[in-house]
Amino acid sequence: MTISAISCKMEDFIRVWPNFVDAEICQRTIDCFENVIVDPTLQDGITDNTTQFGNKNLGRKDKSIFLEDSRYQQSELVTKYLYILQDCLMEYIDNFGQLSGFPMSNKANIKVQRTMPMGGYHHWHYENGDTNSHSRELVWMIYLNDMPEGEAETEFLFQHRKIRPTQGTVVIWPAGMTHVHRGLTVYTQPKYIATGWYHKTN
Repeated sequence: MTISAISCKMEDFIRVWPNFVDAEICQRTIDCFENVIVDPTLQDGITDNTTQFGNKNLGRKDKSIFLEDSRYQQSELVTKYLYILQDCLMEYIDNFGQLSGFPMSNKANIKVQRTMPMGGYHHWHYENGDTNSHSRELVWMIYLNDMPEGEAETEFLFQHRKIRPTQGTVVIWPAGMTHVHRGLTVYTQPKYIATGWYHKTN
């Protein structure tokens, strides 16, 4: 006789703070990204993510920068993000007390990413799935602009859940294989996010 595991509806460990970040902060971040993109002296700070997988390119199409780059002169904005995210992290840890014993840092910096229509990365993946990312414990993401209904959602495979991008909304979830996810197709306008990871620290 074969015994099968029993699944049931339960906690999905995804937390969403709708419209938590002020619209002015979101727009300043988008403006910073667009200023970097057109400045010929800053091109080495732009990551073209089509090259992320080398010869195993999986069709990714988006660009990103790291907001902490001192050339962008955005230290005040970075400080605001870290303050906002700390509030969300503390609430998340309060929900899941086991995390309180594991000091974590946001050492991966604040990644700002733009996905143009028909771009993005639509393959199922999780955030600590390779040797360079195994210390990632939690993922955070902030949607910087609203997207029309029916496009650009973040979809979680096992949780059967889609989150629609709305400006200022913060999302935190576990970085492991339980939270395989993907970004759905962008059709009509650029999608902007800020994202990063909380890592375990010794």
